[in-house]
Amino acid sequence: MKRSFLAIALLACASLAVACYHAVADPMVAVCRMAKSFALDACKLAANEGSGVAKSTVHRVQAKAFVQRIEKRDRPVVTSSWRMCPSC
Repeated sequence: MKRSFLAIALLACASLAVACYHAVADPMVAVCRMAKSFALDACKLAANEGSGVAKSTVHRVQAKAFVQRIEKRDRPVVTSSWRMCPSC
């Protein structure tokens, strides 16, 4: 009989401990997860802001450089006596 009362008392203490843990730990875990997701979202936004501007600028510079190379290229002048092979 003493063992059953002791077992019931230990189960009640364990149940109280688990209830207290859940009452304190669950809100703390939720707050930590929200803070972590907020920080990660902020980092993602900051990373996307800077990279989008830099990429578009780089593409424009590359395109402009390509057009300038094409414009500077020497084009052959085609005349009536011009042939593919200069030795002919």
